[in-house]
Amino acid sequence: MMVDGGRPAVAVIAGTPYDSGLGAELLRAKGLATAPYAMAGSPDEQDSLQYRDPGALTAAFHAQLHELRARGTELAMLFCNSLSAVVYHDASALPVVSPVTVYREVFPELRSSLVITGNAQAVVGVERTAWEVSPGHRMLGVSDPGLVRGIEAGDPEAAFSTSHLPTTLRLARRLDLDAVVLACTHFTSVLPLITASCDLPVIDVGSRLVELAALAATGSEIHG
Repeated sequence: MMVDGGRPAVAVIAGTPYDSGLGAELLRAKGLATAPYAMAGSPDEQDSLQYRDPGALTAAFHAQLHELRARGTELAMLFCNSLSAVVYHDASALPVVSPVTVYREVFPELRSSLVITGNAQAVVGVERTAWEVSPGHRMLGVSDPGLVRGIEAGDPEAAFSTSHLPTTLRLARRLDLDAVVLACTHFTSVLPLITASCDLPVIDVGSRLVELAALAATGSEIHG
């Protein structure tokens, strides 16, 4: 997909229309043309694909990348932590900036963390990468799929306040961890609420992912 001036749009691939749309909106705020692509219609459908038929999901993901390349797209941002844990994308038809890119940057800088995800697939993906790049890292992983569904229902603030996340954030402080890592792109939409409720540094994978994708799209050097 081409935009004015002949520059290709960044493809934002995610699990649902919500997170693909959020990722596209955040890139547009940085002045980039984007086009969102959702691999499923809802969190329930995405979870079902990840757990029951990851092979078909991976095939569909790579077919999408091949189609985008054929249409002139030069860069994709994978804006879904759990999807990035299921589909292999280090070698693909397009360069892909993904949550794994952020994990590889972040975890060597931390001794310990509370990692909060949208499902257990994402926990596995984060832990796998942390083990590869920072073997001594102490990680506590927690998934909150209910918060994901509450955010998608249209009232992120209510979803946050009625979730277990405020209590979990207090636990992170008592455990003397270095940081809280938000490893679900849905949680980027409640980032101000999370930072206001947490005394520890909060690393939002979704926000950093957008920064790295913007750097890649403009040809800037990515440090880290």
